[in-house]
Amino acid sequence: MNAEENDENKISIQTSTGYWITLLARAMEAEFESRLAQYGITRASAAVLSAVHFDDIDTPAALATFIGIDGAAITRHLDRIEKQGFIRRTQNPNDRRSIILKLTSKGERLAPKVTKESNATNAKFTTNLTASENTDIQNLVRKMLLNSDSKPTDI
Repeated sequence: MNAEENDENKISIQTSTGYWITLLARAMEAEFESRLAQYGITRASAAVLSAVHFDDIDTPAALATFIGIDGAAITRHLDRIEKQGFIRRTQNPNDRRSIILKLTSKGERLAPKVTKESNATNAKFTTNLTASENTDIQNLVRKMLLNSDSKPTDI
């Protein structure tokens, strides 16, 4: 191996886009989890509450697709927040094989608070960005995700 080839193999981790995106994701996740701790829920539970409350997602299958995780993960999250009294699962009267998701009154009160914490987390990390830059970064990440061969199994 000549000196030029050796230099090509010496690439700093800090030149990796994945490295920076991972650092950002971890920092944002930690901030959001910290904000949610006062409510006794996780980021995943927050995503479920938000999707049911604000996006009218009302079945576990639709929820899994909407959030982008597998059915087993959705079941675990639903089990957890149902035990906490935030959601209830009822049998669909039109199709006994399917389940309908509804927030309880406790869940209805919590969903806007969770959204406020999500917005505050996003604002903290985007405060130095213009509105255009914020839109650009979201579009770039979506574009990058189009190249992914896998989907996350949990959030």
